[in-house]
Amino acid sequence: MRLHEYQGKRILRERGIGTPEGGVAYTPDEARQVAAELGGRVVVKAQVLAPGRGRAGGIRVAEDPGAAELAAQEIMGLSIGGLPVRRVLVERAIDIRRQMYMGLALQPTGEVQFTVAAEAAPFTEPPRTIAVDYGTGLLPFQVRELAWVLGLPRRAAEGMVHIGLGLWRLALASEALRVELNPLALTPAEELVVVDAKITLDDNALYRHSELADLRDAEELGATEMEARRYGLSYVALDGNIGSLVNGAGLAMAVSDVIELSGGRSANILDIGGGARSQRVAAAMDILLRDRRLRSIVVGIYGGITRCDEVATGLLAAIESRGAEVPIFVRLTGTNEQEGRQALAEAPVELVPSLLEGARRAVAAAEVAQ
Repeated sequence: MRLHEYQGKRILRERGIGTPEGGVAYTPDEARQVAAELGGRVVVKAQVLAPGRGRAGGIRVAEDPGAAELAAQEIMGLSIGGLPVRRVLVERAIDIRRQMYMGLALQPTGEVQFTVAAEAAPFTEPPRTIAVDYGTGLLPFQVRELAWVLGLPRRAAEGMVHIGLGLWRLALASEALRVELNPLALTPAEELVVVDAKITLDDNALYRHSELADLRDAEELGATEMEARRYGLSYVALDGNIGSLVNGAGLAMAVSDVIELSGGRSANILDIGGGARSQRVAAAMDILLRDRRLRSIVVGIYGGITRCDEVATGLLAAIESRGAEVPIFVRLTGTNEQEGRQALAEAPVELVPSLLEGARRAVAAAEVAQ
């Protein structure tokens, strides 16, 4: 789950990490009021979970409250990354002597990397990265050495130690996957201020952090993703035209890969999870059958704790309710495989012996339907 900039900065401030003074505005008039309270020059920034805000015109400098109101009006009329801008962050503009980068990120290996760079991303020079030991955590001397490498003055170096250790404690407490300060600004007074913050939390850990789960922006997910979550499904939309329904994240990636290797493009990743009963399967297939982009569908099930007959029952329920307007290729193997195949014997689906064969047929069917 990604947090908006204003949400991330609020969490940072709670941990004593400096950010520009400001407030969130949901209307141009509110933006004018925030700017008037701050006084002087302000920055008006679109709060939308999409990259490229600056290039899209979503970040403006305003010299007075009237200019802030006009900037907010124009920004709130934008759509950035396909998402409408519904709020802006109005912050006091700060004098920046130098822009840097600091981040903590959990790697696929389970290792946590702490990274700093002498410039804001994207980098022209390789950043400095160290692996953080879970036993000792990030240590002050490690951050201090990196600050020395960046050539920071003493006061700023100590500020970097404070911020670095704060990020480590934040990552542990919130089970964050990634925390990025980009840029982290050095002011003429040798203070470090977070100009922009990006925090990504682990969805699988949110049940332990209800106060963070409540921060989720429904706009981060489309209607289909929100519906999938209600049924306990994992859904990711892609830009292809071949749908897939699987059980397990690894299998989801494998199916997507074989579709691509067979010359097609995946339209989604849809994981029903382990041990899914027929109702969840039916909900998943219903989502795919309503997707007008699809020209074919691949179902790949490896039955361990997931029973193939339960999957078949769910597929049949969705097809009987919604109808099957595109070819569906089903590979079932594992627990109750024969019962599942028998249940689908008369259904408008094609049973295939392998995922590769299913992907090849789905790609061929999609090409014919173009």
